[in-house]
Amino acid sequence: MKWSIPEKVIERGRQYVKEGRVLSVTPDAGNNVWHGEVLGSELYLVDLDATAKEEDYCQCLYWEEHHYCKHTVAVELYLRQEGKGRRIKSDDLVKAADFSPSEMFSSGFAHVRSSQGKQFQALQVQFQIEAIETNPFHPELSVLGISLKLGKRDQSRNYVVKNIYRFLQSYQEEKKLLVNKQYQFQLGTEAFTPDENSLLQELAGLAATQELIGQTGILNKGKLDKKYLMLPVALGRHLLEAMSELGGILQLDTGKISPIVFHEGTPLHFSVTKDAEGFRLTCDRRFDALFSHYHWGVVDQQLYALTPRQVEINLVLEQLLKRLPTAEIHYPQKELSVLFMQVLPLLRQLGEVSVEEVVYDYISDQPLTVQFILRKKQGKVQVQLDYQYGTVVFSSDSKHTKEPAKGQGEVLRDYQKEERARHLLQQLGYRPNDRGFEKELPSGIGVFDLFTKEVPALRQIGEVLMGKKLRELYLDAKNHPPKLTVDQEGSWLDIQFDISGIDQKEIDAVLASLLANDHFYTLENGQVITFDSEEYQETSKALKSLREQLTSSQGHVQLPLSQGLALEERLDKDHVTFSEAFHGMVKDLLHPEEFPAKLPEGLNADLRSYQVTGFRWLKMLSHYHFGGILADEMGLGKTLQAITYLLSEKQAGELQGLIISPASLTYNWQQEFRRFAPELTTQVISGNQSERQRLLAQPADVYITSYASLRQDIEVYRERFITHLILDEAQMVKNSTTKTAHALRSLSIDKRFALSGTPIENNLEELWSLFQMIMPGFFPTRQKFRELATEEVAKMIRPFVLRRDKKTVLHDLQDKRERNYYSGLTPEQKTVYLAYLHQMQEQINGMDSQAFRKNRIGILAGLTRLRQICCDPKLFLSDYEGTSGKLEQVKDLVVAAKENGRRILLFSQFTGMLDIIQEEFTKLGLTSFYLRGSTPPKERIEMVDAFNAGEKDVFLISLKAGGTGLNLTGADTVILYDLWWNPAVEEQAAGRAHRIGQQKVVEVWRLIAEGTIEERIDLLQNEKRELFQKVISGNETQIQQLTEEDVRMILSGE
Repeated sequence: MKWSIPEKVIERGRQYVKEGRVLSVTPDAGNNVWHGEVLGSELYLVDLDATAKEEDYCQCLYWEEHHYCKHTVAVELYLRQEGKGRRIKSDDLVKAADFSPSEMFSSGFAHVRSSQGKQFQALQVQFQIEAIETNPFHPELSVLGISLKLGKRDQSRNYVVKNIYRFLQSYQEEKKLLVNKQYQFQLGTEAFTPDENSLLQELAGLAATQELIGQTGILNKGKLDKKYLMLPVALGRHLLEAMSELGGILQLDTGKISPIVFHEGTPLHFSVTKDAEGFRLTCDRRFDALFSHYHWGVVDQQLYALTPRQVEINLVLEQLLKRLPTAEIHYPQKELSVLFMQVLPLLRQLGEVSVEEVVYDYISDQPLTVQFILRKKQGKVQVQLDYQYGTVVFSSDSKHTKEPAKGQGEVLRDYQKEERARHLLQQLGYRPNDRGFEKELPSGIGVFDLFTKEVPALRQIGEVLMGKKLRELYLDAKNHPPKLTVDQEGSWLDIQFDISGIDQKEIDAVLASLLANDHFYTLENGQVITFDSEEYQETSKALKSLREQLTSSQGHVQLPLSQGLALEERLDKDHVTFSEAFHGMVKDLLHPEEFPAKLPEGLNADLRSYQVTGFRWLKMLSHYHFGGILADEMGLGKTLQAITYLLSEKQAGELQGLIISPASLTYNWQQEFRRFAPELTTQVISGNQSERQRLLAQPADVYITSYASLRQDIEVYRERFITHLILDEAQMVKNSTTKTAHALRSLSIDKRFALSGTPIENNLEELWSLFQMIMPGFFPTRQKFRELATEEVAKMIRPFVLRRDKKTVLHDLQDKRERNYYSGLTPEQKTVYLAYLHQMQEQINGMDSQAFRKNRIGILAGLTRLRQICCDPKLFLSDYEGTSGKLEQVKDLVVAAKENGRRILLFSQFTGMLDIIQEEFTKLGLTSFYLRGSTPPKERIEMVDAFNAGEKDVFLISLKAGGTGLNLTGADTVILYDLWWNPAVEEQAAGRAHRIGQQKVVEVWRLIAEGTIEERIDLLQNEKRELFQKVISGNETQIQQLTEEDVRMILSGE
């Protein structure tokens, strides 16, 4: 037992043992401690240290203050009575084992149970806030401490709480608190009002936080005083107002403030008056107390909330006044400017400033104008800094200073703005000298920065004047705009640049700098020309958008002539001169129908007006050595227009033409030449290699060959002189990576044209591929092309693609009516379809995008299987014995159509389906032609002519073999047995009958298996119209290739 424990405490512990208040003592060898239970005013748990350190613990408040108590003494005396010491022995543990865990656990909560019966009295708490000095020389640094008084609500006497931290802890733990030797109060929320509880809870949390960081109490007169809880700055006003509502007071040396009310603004007052000695500034009213930490001030027992700036100014004011005998400061007249411009603006932030009227007679109040005068002198930039107040000038060069006139009064100088001007010059690298400021004369980017950064920064503060020599270093873009002259020279556009004030020999370097996106260029004489004007930027943007790599020679830049219209649209006309030849070319590109080209003699055809325009368009582009795409809708006579053009070229000069088409159309071309232009000799190059070589050796005006044959004979064509190239159904070489596309690009032919009703079937890159063959270099690289907007591409190709549709130009052409016929799957057919559909759905649903791309070919094959089942499962299931709903429907439709005198074209993608259909038609007595991919070209022509002449009931056509190039106006009904992803393919098929020469209304019947992916394909077609309509005609939305999203939509069944 510690020797320092008072005897009276030991005696009380001995009495507790005698009275049997030590209920239990058990050893804890693991923690080297005895656990005891002692019954006092309530049950207390005691820990008695079993080591020599004697670091005991008890729950009572007395122990918290003294670290010993009667309870710890009682446990130690109890052990002695039992013949034990503090040290735990093995036999102690044996005996302790008799004390069951359940008994120990239950008894440990005894004191918790006993707290349920606590008796609370109604208490009242008084809150007081006091200023406590931390530095006697600086009372404004005082902190504010919260103290409490506690008493019964029905009594007037209150007791000072000596330890506010213990009070707040006891309050939260609902413990009793000794306020003196005689009195103790049971604390807890039941003892106080709700408003008091709310505030006490907030203070308890604050106290716990301060204890946690070891900042309990306030250092008061050299001692740590736990009577006070420091008022935190952040919560200061809130807590003061809350305590004020409960009767709290703010106790200051100047008196008490209650209620505590914060006032905005400040009541301070200052005055400026005239006296015999000059002028006097008087501080009439100041703060009685200032709490700088809290930003509060007190005047006449009123509390004011201040801004940090007001506190800062007031601290300076009080420190200065301490050095003066009175609160009056005398100023001579020459210092009035400092008083008015530097002192009074600050004092006005603290309160009211009154100025005697007579004082204004002695000052001159004029606005300040700052002038920066820059000169180039002795290899330096020198700056003269002037401050102008009306007619008065204060200059950094004393020779330019103008003093105030006699009797004018003291000039009120704006010292703050003056200092800003000086500081800015120093920031910009200027050093003070006896006449102002200076720095070394810069060059290159330094000159650019001087005029584009430094001068604008100076103008933010004042006026900038500049000497002539310095001004001449900078050629401003607005005063030296580019002048362009555009002329046509052969197949090139020649653009000449000129800039006023710049030697022509430096124009190339200036232009290269502009195109490199530089902001300026430094001339040989040190002058800097800038490119920050709209004219320069638009010129640079226009040129670079038309060609990636541009070089100039003696101020001249050349662009392909095909870029003329785009250049004319993009350049600022105010700074460009266009030659007459250039204007003529632009006019021809915009109005090809006015091009002066006469129809050739010997043409066996009466061209419609739009066909004459197409011919003139071909002649106009040919005149300027341009290529183009004749993209008229199928059936409008693209072949005739091309033949007319070639005949005209033959009559105008030399013609050695080459036409490349699908193999199925080569003889059709020859037939059309013989019909419309017999004057031109033609040769179809077909057969094996030796036969093709023999035919090429024969003279002809025009050679006609297939894309496949061209690829095989490309070396021969490279060596042959060819003047004109026509690519028919040019969409067949839309893929630029194929061998055929590479072969075509390798040909050196001056005049090239493409014919295609669908120059774009899937994406814009198909257009890029076609132009690579007909106008190499017209588009930028593939990567740059992908970055172009669709609208930009449409604008670029506008003069070089001619597209007309039937509705616009064929007013006498009969209508085309489209209709969908739906058929149900037969039971056997539906069973097969659903089995394959579920298999594909499970396969797709388990795939992410990467897996989808990896298995794309297999997925598309699966979709083809589903489409084949919709047609007839026999297409790939040889043992299928059921029927097909669509096959039964088409038989009924064709029989009825024949009875009504209709002539029919029936298309299918699957030749196996056409075989089945032909067999079924034969059983019904229906006769038919059948065109496959293997059908020889001559035989195709014979079948077409025979059908148009009225032979047989139906023409069965493979969609890929006969979807293009055929003229079958003898039919008035087109049946699309199965749907294709791209609606353009179906349009081409229908166009075999709906074209020039058709005298009847053409009906297009699309057969759709109800409840299958064919319905989804139909929806897909409606959602994704042809992209070329947007690019060529600008009135439709985009169609993509069959994407992952498309496939998932088709299989979703939603």
